[in-house]
Amino acid sequence: MSDRFARAAADSTPSRFVKFAYAAVGLVVFGAVLISNYPYSASLTKILAPMGLAVSSAGQSIAFPFGAELTGVRLTSTRSNAASPLIESPAVRITPSIISLLMFHPGVRVNASIYDGVMNVTLRPSGNGTAIDFDLDAVNLARQHLLATPGAAAAGLLSGRADLWMSGGDLESGSGSAELSANGLEVAPGGGIPAIRLGQAHARFKLDGGKLTIQELKTTGGDLSVSASGTILLAQDPSQSTVDVQFTLAPSPAASSQLAILFAALPHPPGPRPYQLSGALGAPRLS
Repeated sequence: MSDRFARAAADSTPSRFVKFAYAAVGLVVFGAVLISNYPYSASLTKILAPMGLAVSSAGQSIAFPFGAELTGVRLTSTRSNAASPLIESPAVRITPSIISLLMFHPGVRVNASIYDGVMNVTLRPSGNGTAIDFDLDAVNLARQHLLATPGAAAAGLLSGRADLWMSGGDLESGSGSAELSANGLEVAPGGGIPAIRLGQAHARFKLDGGKLTIQELKTTGGDLSVSASGTILLAQDPSQSTVDVQFTLAPSPAASSQLAILFAALPHPPGPRPYQLSGALGAPRLS
């Protein structure tokens, strides 16, 4: 009798295992479908709304094994009438952040193809705000739309990283740091001024209580070497941010004549004597 019960128990073990496996697979599939169908565009817009930004997408599908892929993603400013988006991406993948989950701070990780390069962003709750970590790799500046001045353009490959903390997306109470670098940087100011080759660029920034400090900003190897430092007091309306920046310009001998029109509009000739940029960002004063 005891042998019969033992055999019956042994025979039921695989059956229990199969049921458990089916249940586990069912939970995984349910979680994957739930995560993939979450309204990510609307949620990201809610997070970015205090910064005057909105996110839209043309479509959303499942990204195996977890997450979703958004297509035709556009980041636009709600404080500007400009038709062009600030950033466009043909494909953005959003997945749960495994590291933040292990630290009991559920977050999301965003991987986006952006202007021939890649951008990775992790957002997770932190205290009474949101921690934002992002890095850029080889973003082609020639394809962006940030320069609104007619005839203005930029070229070069931008890379960098940043660690930020925002309270409700409010830049005025944010903190963190960022470091950026660019290769083959070139800027065309427009207005008949020829393009200016800046070569290699490197910059470090610190954000504390709404004050953005330019710790270092230098360019080397181009027609014009630039060195800058200073602060920007950020406002909800970027044009109302207060600038207090000092910078120097050092042109190469060949560029001195090519950029004569630009230098003629400056308060004094380029050299070791610094220029001062002050006032509202929308209408700064140069001295």
